[in-house]
Amino acid sequence: MGNCFSCLRSKSTTRPVSNLSDDDEDEHLNNALDKRLEGIGSNDMRPPLMSNGSRSITVTGSVGSDNCGSVRSTFTCNRLTSTLSKTNMMRLNNFAAKSFQTKVQKLFDTYKDAVEDLIVIDGIERLCSDLQMSPEEFRILILAWKCDAHQMCRFTRPEFTNGCNALQADSVSSMKNKLSDVANELKDNIEEFKSLYRFTFKFGLDNAVGQRILPVDTAIVLWKLIFNGREPAILQRWLNFLESQDNIRGIPKDTWNMFYNFAESVSNGDLSNYDDTEAWPSVFDDFVEYENDQANQNISDKGTGKKLGDVL
Repeated sequence: MGNCFSCLRSKSTTRPVSNLSDDDEDEHLNNALDKRLEGIGSNDMRPPLMSNGSRSITVTGSVGSDNCGSVRSTFTCNRLTSTLSKTNMMRLNNFAAKSFQTKVQKLFDTYKDAVEDLIVIDGIERLCSDLQMSPEEFRILILAWKCDAHQMCRFTRPEFTNGCNALQADSVSSMKNKLSDVANELKDNIEEFKSLYRFTFKFGLDNAVGQRILPVDTAIVLWKLIFNGREPAILQRWLNFLESQDNIRGIPKDTWNMFYNFAESVSNGDLSNYDDTEAWPSVFDDFVEYENDQANQNISDKGTGKKLGDVL
């Protein structure tokens, strides 16, 4: 027998042929297919048998007028197989999604507080211990960022769930690996790092009291944390300046955000190109003036042969 459909001609004379019109037959085929799909299993791939009273139509037996083959049967079977494949894939995806969410909820329950439905300081410390990370580590800040946590030292259930979904992590081991992956990606992804940087200000605020300005000591800790591994040349001098100024008690959001741009503008730590006519927050003008005074003092002291103890 060859590959041509002509080999099926001898069989076509013995197969039952429907006396339905094309439109009626299509409607019967569609109705039967829908009913078949309701109860069919993945191993039951036989086409359905349909009846119109005294005569029957088999999906595999519909033959064209030229007796060249079962074109309609091929189309219907392909349609059935394709629909079943999509249905099974959807079921598998739904099962996987439900399994993932169940594991995430169990993971949250492992570390949540005994009274409140929150992961608080004790639970965070245990989670960090299991992750083999310090609570003050950059990767834990990434976890808070992925959770979009609204307050330090606590995760709500929705926040923790969102973080696990964003990381696609449903266990301690997978979370550890994903956090390390994101930390590496942030080294090259400037826009994502900026997003993390902006989040860090909001994360540091005490929302319980409606705080809008970061206390200086908190801002210093967060600047050290966010720039861990990619410290700007000017950072340490900036932090020293903040610590030396008793009149600076807080860091507003604008100052926090603009410091990133400021650090980029003096990427080599040279303040000689600083333009005080630009729209910088006034605290940057004070910082540059302070630095220039320190530099002049250094030159003066060197000229008189004085020994400096702590020179910035």
